[in-house]
Amino acid sequence: MAPPYDHEAIHPHEYTEAFEKYVEGSYQPKALIMERLVEVMVEELDVHGHYPVEIDLLCLLDFNQRLGTLLIHHPTVLLPFLEQALINAQKHIKETHEHRLMMDIKDFVHARLTSPTRLAAGSVRKANVSSLRSNDVGRLISVAGTVIRAGLIKMLEAERTYECAKCKHEFKVFADTSMQQNMLNPPTSCPSVRIKPCKSTVFNIVEGSRVCTDYQEIKIQEQIQSLEVGSIPRNILVVLQDDLVDKCKPGDDIQVVGILKTRWRPLVREARPDVEMVLSANHVRVRNEDKNMCAVSEDLVREFEAFWADHEDAPLRARNHVVSSICPQLHGLQMVKLPLLLSLIGGVARVDPSGTRIRGESHCLIIGDPGLGKSQLLKYAAKLSTRSVHTTGIGTTSAGLTVTAQRDAGGEWVLEAGALVLSDGGLCCIDEFDCVKESDRTTIHEAMEQQTISVAKAGLVCKLNTRTTVLAATNPKGKFNPDSSIGVNCALGSPLLSRFDVVLILIDAKDEVWDKAVSDHVLQFNCPDAPPPSSAAAKLWDIQKLQMYIAHIKQRFQPMLTAESEAILTAYYKVQRGSGERNAARTTIRMLESMIRLAQAHARLMFRDEVTAQDALVAVTVLETSQSPALHDSLHQKFAEDPDGDFERESQKLLRR
Repeated sequence: MAPPYDHEAIHPHEYTEAFEKYVEGSYQPKALIMERLVEVMVEELDVHGHYPVEIDLLCLLDFNQRLGTLLIHHPTVLLPFLEQALINAQKHIKETHEHRLMMDIKDFVHARLTSPTRLAAGSVRKANVSSLRSNDVGRLISVAGTVIRAGLIKMLEAERTYECAKCKHEFKVFADTSMQQNMLNPPTSCPSVRIKPCKSTVFNIVEGSRVCTDYQEIKIQEQIQSLEVGSIPRNILVVLQDDLVDKCKPGDDIQVVGILKTRWRPLVREARPDVEMVLSANHVRVRNEDKNMCAVSEDLVREFEAFWADHEDAPLRARNHVVSSICPQLHGLQMVKLPLLLSLIGGVARVDPSGTRIRGESHCLIIGDPGLGKSQLLKYAAKLSTRSVHTTGIGTTSAGLTVTAQRDAGGEWVLEAGALVLSDGGLCCIDEFDCVKESDRTTIHEAMEQQTISVAKAGLVCKLNTRTTVLAATNPKGKFNPDSSIGVNCALGSPLLSRFDVVLILIDAKDEVWDKAVSDHVLQFNCPDAPPPSSAAAKLWDIQKLQMYIAHIKQRFQPMLTAESEAILTAYYKVQRGSGERNAARTTIRMLESMIRLAQAHARLMFRDEVTAQDALVAVTVLETSQSPALHDSLHQKFAEDPDGDFERESQKLLRR
């Protein structure tokens, strides 16, 4: 009796018959294969085109565990039988279907295997690129990553038919994928099976026998936020062919199902030959819509709902509790943490009637003296975001922030994504923003406002998405002068400064009471004999709960402006535009859009689906903090003991203005 997973013990036609039985049966309820084949045969007109047919690997395993397991372990051998089964199924459809006269059989249908998330890890699905090992070579695997490089689409001569000049035997020669150039080497001997061997070495190419396919190489890198501290992100080359080419671009999150293969690197004189692992893709799924998705349990959702229900009479006190949970090792800074959290949550993106996308992401700039916790705030914010990239301004160039053009091993120019492209759909933290050169700083103007990057390098012209929140920190130019504008103090141009929704100022002023409170707070973390923290501080949310809360409210709520909130924002904008002391770099139409985003973010933070007058007034207060010279010092400001009552009094003052 043959072993249960011996693929050579089964005749090829048995594989084809088993696959036909699966294809023609109703074993895949969500996307019936036969319906897809009928669609391809009727609607697609190009007979020589390449068409994908998705096949759920888990359904195949449920149908025949032995067949599915053999396909996983020997995909190179079994995939041609599966695609032949798809062709045979088309023939059966054409014989019996009522619209058979309108149908054409497509010879180039490709079985694209999908790997569901519930498939057991370790069998097919790998946690990350670093978990790939040599014993996975030749097997079917599934791995997720971010596209950091996309090569040009080339034409690959996949096969060619030769005819022996002596015995007239015809045979096919295939491209050698084990070499980097995918060379198609001419034959050296006749493979005909004869009683008297044919020793001919002369062969002629059969006219019209060349088969060419589209070919593209991309490089994917594992997500940085999924790595442990100290781990280096690994990457791997992915080969795309036929209908898979040009399916993704740099910055996209993708899930790849493919066959892990080995390939020789180009030979270099006096260097050891090296072998690299390459993933030959069978199916690619772009997961950009999943960038901000986070699996929040129903128990946690009920806990959030109960939290706000318990604080229905004092919602601002509940909000302050959430804000105080951000970076608890920093004392105070409440009026810095609130705008920072609103920037992380962001507003609602929309598309105007002309088709222009109005961004929903808010940008935040923190200007402050050294030693006030700017870098800690940035690192904590990066941990809160489900997708983030953290970089420093020292040594950062425009290419490192946007996109760079490089030559690959074959001499072709390819694009490699920078920090803003890799953080698409998430957060990009730039520390020491003042160390970025002025010429490099101007390259991110389009990335911040239009949320795209237009590239024209080395003959490559394209546009990449940068739908990211930019959180930057910088030191003032010398000692901060409250009498001067923000642009003068931080040496940033007006076009760049106007793109930041919130600009926060931190000044290290001398205050004995404040210094005593900060020193007590710091020593509490380092002194074993220190008194335990208060009950309110002990019940602060941890970072995992905060991350889940931010992800949940961004998915659940899409707040819209009410007439009352719209009137408040419009009135404040008119007052600022008419003020004689207004800052021309800040009081532009972008300020009104910034207030809308901040008000929507505050509505999300307050767990509601509409922007109320309270949300609009908070947005105005946040902008007042970054606009008024009298409120430049955000360091010593704390939340009031009675936030709801204090807010009523402050709102009346703002409304009277």
